Amino acid sequence: MTTFKIPTESTFIEANETRFAYRKFGAASGIPVVFLVHFRGTMENWDPNMLAPIAQKRPVILFDNKGVGETNGQTPESITEMAQDAASFIKALGLNQVDILGFSIGGMVAQELALQEGHLIRRIIIAGSSPEAGVNPDSVIFERMTNHGGTENDNLNDFMFFFYRSTETSKAAGMESLQRIMNQKQFDSSAQVQAAQLKAIVKWAQPKTDHNYDWLKNIPHPVLVTNGIEDIMVPTKNSYILAEHLPNTQLIIYPDSGHGHLFQFPELFAENVNSFLDNTSL
Repeated sequence: MTTFKIPTESTFIEANETRFAYRKFGAASGIPVVFLVHFRGTMENWDPNMLAPIAQKRPVILFDNKGVGETNGQTPESITEMAQDAASFIKALGLNQVDILGFSIGGMVAQELALQEGHLIRRIIIAGSSPEAGVNPDSVIFERMTNHGGTENDNLNDFMFFFYRSTETSKAAGMESLQRIMNQKQFDSSAQVQAAQLKAIVKWAQPKTDHNYDWLKNIPHPVLVTNGIEDIMVPTKNSYILAEHLPNTQLIIYPDSGHGHLFQFPELFAENVNSFLDNTSL
């Protein structure tokens, strides 16, 4: 099997006065998969063991949205604006159609992007995410998210707590994935990114008067929804809500895992993504 080397240097492109940083690699032809990363993450926060099998079959595009990582500007405080920025980036690349893989807050941006610019998108993968006005985490969990950040050891403990279950198997796989990610890390997000993304998540989570999730019917694209069986950061129930209300959806729940299921099972997750993207019957 061909193994693709994940690039360590970024390319830059201008769109609406923002200088977006991105890295494109993988197959020379096919519909690209654009990755939308998790809370506080940069494009270097994807597990390379998950990226490589996907890149073997199709072009992969990682990027830092506005204000994140190597991309300039101020991170906006709403999911709507984040989706607008993502659309600007995709259009600047001259792409007519892409697949989208959004993890956590990236899955929220993916939904909004599909509502705003549905013609740009062929298929969507939503991992460990929630619909607007979805089920919120426990208040103790959210408080720990809000106060996230401290010593290096504190950050490690928080990452393992939020992303993986307390079982030895989940924690061990999580540590292996984290090591792979840290081996490639050069850039981090600023405090402004964390504050803005938290505000955006809080707005996204606010209850709606019309609480029947009817707006999800306006996303006709084939969607693969994934999560771990016990996601405490973005409760797994949200994945069931998405699967129930999106009109063209598949749902995969991974065992013995939580928010970071796609990193705990990187090869299996990649296999499931490739199968979904290759399926012409949907």
